[in-house]
Amino acid sequence: MGSSRDRPIADESRDANDADVRRQLIDAATVEFARNGFAGASTRAIAVRAGAHQPQINYHFSSKEALWRAVVDDLFTQLSSFLEPEGTFEDPVDEFRQWVLGLVLFSAERPELSRLIMHEAASYNDRMNWLVDSHVGPYLERRVRVWSSLKDRGLTEAIVDEFAYFALIGAITIPFCLMPHVERVHGPVDYDRATLERHAEGLVRAFLPGLDS
Repeated sequence: MGSSRDRPIADESRDANDADVRRQLIDAATVEFARNGFAGASTRAIAVRAGAHQPQINYHFSSKEALWRAVVDDLFTQLSSFLEPEGTFEDPVDEFRQWVLGLVLFSAERPELSRLIMHEAASYNDRMNWLVDSHVGPYLERRVRVWSSLKDRGLTEAIVDEFAYFALIGAITIPFCLMPHVERVHGPVDYDRATLERHAEGLVRAFLPGLDS
């Protein structure tokens, strides 16, 4: 077989165009799925938002659900860039602090993931099962390990273990997930990196009151 350098320029241009269309469809679908949920998002609306033709969705993703999964994969890939990999920290306090800050920064930039999860997590369905098994589960296992270590040191708030992770996730993500509501209540919210860092540290202190004892 010839090398990629032997391929016609037209083929390379077609591949680049396909990649551009695929990216545009994922970006458009992210908006539509986050706003309307899987059931409420139409492939026609996604195609229009992407500036593409509706049949191109099946060409690139085979189905609406495959596109939804590609959106979830993409958002979790972006999330991973905000978090240090497991094994980076010796002290669980440092790991917890970085995880809270990373998720705050990510949620402020990409609230679509939380919105999408909220749509699916409210009912028993195959998409919710896949979401947990493929993406949420590994994060949850790590957080449970860290929370248990912090609890053993007497640092944690007295929250039921099964709810602690979700209580923290909610505290971090809900303000950004529901920003239209927040701004209706409080007016326009303007936050910079320093504000987000201060907010993240406040959450760490709220959930780990033992740090101040």
